[in-house]
Amino acid sequence: MKSIRSALLLVGLAWFGFGCATVADPDPWEPMNRGVFAFNEKIDSYALDPLAMAWDYVIPEIAQSGLRNFFENLRIPTVFVNDLLQGKPEAAVFDVLRLVYNSIFGLAGFIDVASMAGIPKSDEDFGQTLAVWGVPAGPYVMMPLLGPYTVRSGIGDLAEATATAYAYFNPLWVEVAHLSELENLAVSVGTKGLDLVNLRAFYLEEIAANRDDAFDYYVFIRNAYLQNRRARVLDESAVVAEDGEGLYFLDDEASGDDDEDFDDF
Repeated sequence: MKSIRSALLLVGLAWFGFGCATVADPDPWEPMNRGVFAFNEKIDSYALDPLAMAWDYVIPEIAQSGLRNFFENLRIPTVFVNDLLQGKPEAAVFDVLRLVYNSIFGLAGFIDVASMAGIPKSDEDFGQTLAVWGVPAGPYVMMPLLGPYTVRSGIGDLAEATATAYAYFNPLWVEVAHLSELENLAVSVGTKGLDLVNLRAFYLEEIAANRDDAFDYYVFIRNAYLQNRRARVLDESAVVAEDGEGLYFLDDEASGDDDEDFDDF
């Protein structure tokens, strides 16, 4: 009950505190965001990137893909809840089927058997649910270590963490009996760190190429994030939106700082 009240409070803050953010300027906090982005880039350059390179060197690609599938499979219960909250019962049924198929026949989710069987994948989160409920996106914000968000998507992630408590942080969904609460939390954070390093290694070459090609890497990341969130909220799987906007067109020189195509999603 406490987690539900916390989530409702966060929704209220999103609605009343950030509903007046303008569509034409999704990044009113750009100076602050650029400072945080520079900090994150330093952390990535000196810590995460070398760690990911070492991980990529030691761990074969098939194992990295398996770990990625494993963590995605553990997110399915959250996706299921958000599908229900968004009024998508058919997608929720597919969520259950994917969880059963991958957990039982896919070696606890390391093999994506459900996709092989043609079961559709949903990727809903509470930020998208808030969008469906009419909560405005709010300004774009770059969080230390955590990366890009809109205020709405950040509140959505926080609400999910509050509602699911240890289960959110600990993908094994267990507490080791002989460990203290602090030690269990350390295990939970460690598993999330493993997920992060594995994902960073999985996209190692793609990230390096984007850094080299981008005219302004901050703008590239911001536009890519906002466009991707918009596409996910609208459930658009195609590269081009139904209204003809190029959701994934990320030529920095062409898009630059022109954000007029970003609707309030």
